[in-house]
Amino acid sequence: MKHTFEKIKIDREKKAREKRKNRAWKAFAGIFLLAQGISSGYAFYRAYTLGMLPGKLLFMFGGLLLVLFFLNYLLFFAGVKANGARAFRRSIAVILALAIGAGCFYAGNFMRDINSTVDEITVTDKETVAATMNVYVVTRDRAVSLSDCKNYSFGVVGGNDGAASFAAITKIKTELGSELSDKSYESISGLAEALYKGEIGAAVIDTNYVEILKETEKFADFDDKAKFIAAVNITPEELSAAEASHSYQKGPVDKPVEIAPATGKVNNVDIEPFIVYISGSDTRDKMFKVSRSDVNILMVVNPQTKQILLLNTPRDYYIPNPRSSYGTKDKLTHLGIYGVDCSITGLENLYGVDINYYVQINFTGTETLIDDIGGVSINNPQSFSARGYNFPAGDITLNGPQAVVYARERYAFTTGDNMRGQNQMRLITAIIKKLTSPSAEYIIKYKAILTDLQGFIVTNMESDEIDALVKMQLNDLASWNVKSYAVTGTGGSDITYSMPGQNLYVTYPDQDSVNRGAALVNKVLTGGTLTDEDVG
Repeated sequence: MKHTFEKIKIDREKKAREKRKNRAWKAFAGIFLLAQGISSGYAFYRAYTLGMLPGKLLFMFGGLLLVLFFLNYLLFFAGVKANGARAFRRSIAVILALAIGAGCFYAGNFMRDINSTVDEITVTDKETVAATMNVYVVTRDRAVSLSDCKNYSFGVVGGNDGAASFAAITKIKTELGSELSDKSYESISGLAEALYKGEIGAAVIDTNYVEILKETEKFADFDDKAKFIAAVNITPEELSAAEASHSYQKGPVDKPVEIAPATGKVNNVDIEPFIVYISGSDTRDKMFKVSRSDVNILMVVNPQTKQILLLNTPRDYYIPNPRSSYGTKDKLTHLGIYGVDCSITGLENLYGVDINYYVQINFTGTETLIDDIGGVSINNPQSFSARGYNFPAGDITLNGPQAVVYARERYAFTTGDNMRGQNQMRLITAIIKKLTSPSAEYIIKYKAILTDLQGFIVTNMESDEIDALVKMQLNDLASWNVKSYAVTGTGGSDITYSMPGQNLYVTYPDQDSVNRGAALVNKVLTGGTLTDEDVG
């Protein structure tokens, strides 16, 4: 009898211990399942707010998370009898919960970062520097910084550029802590000549005009005869204040016109046709400033027909500068120094179209993008060599640095800038085809690509518009029909709005090619499909 009672007592204690273990296990398992559920919910929320995933992919992702949660629930709680199989299932459940939780947390953060990096390259107004004014002395001068110029006389350009000059002199006075002797000139060339002759000790010149000055025969050697000693950044607020009070009135009476924001966005970028102005900046700076645009391509996109037209306009095209109240003509590349809206308005007037968006990218951004997607392959119609690289005719693959050289070269061709424009469009076509290929590789790299491009690319597309385009492409994985056309012209020499008093090389537009380009744009916008014959 005594043994029977002891046996019953032992069984009860055993069952009590088992119950305590089960309660402890349920609490332990519940914590793991809760963590898995929270991380899964976080990942799904980020996927939903990302805005790029089509409904079917979002549904599949949510379904997968639910299946994994239910599967792990069974592994945690299936089986009552304590044995090796139950212990094994529970071990697997713990490992799965940890792996799924960590994976979902990583995926959620990954999608969150994609959103933030998209926001970084989309802007309504990122311009923190309205003008950068460079200070130069003659090469033989002892001065190496502004602090060495306290007793110097400073020369500036008046007229249309007087406000920026006045703002720069005001800041220089503050930095040096003294009054300055200053004199205004009617043109950049007049200012540069005064510096050469010793009429002034230092010249204050907008950094963009320095490059234009070196386009002239007389000042092609400016870098050899003048020494850069300082850069003075002018904010939009400082420029506005200077415009109301500056005293440098010398210069042309062709008063500058205020240019309103030029782009008008479409309502549904994944449905309606639209035009993007692609502006390539001849710089490697990470901070975007107004500058000459060496690449001027209109990308006409019709999401319904999957048709893209790349329309190139040579950088030296001689067209009216919208900044001029008289309609004075200028080189297209120079319009960029008055802001992207000036370039867009000039092209809109040339082709009679409305441009909806712009994308600005510089050399570093182009190199980075191409290297991040593993290079691009193009069919090169003409062999040439440039800057240490050889580009044979036929199918070639380019990395980032090679691609930039390929897109920049013009002196190797008899057709000069026209061939360069065609090569730039070949490069853009190759990038489009690679990014729209039915591969998950670039979706995985999407965040890394955008992160690398921060500071080197900027667009006025809203982040939700970029999301809509990505979602559209993921939804149908469609291939696009990409065609390109370049307008042509005749080389010559003429006066420009941006460099009065000096003849510069320009390209006089061939109106027939301009009309044809406008007709091609209209065909894409109205749902037509372009053929090789159309653009040949």
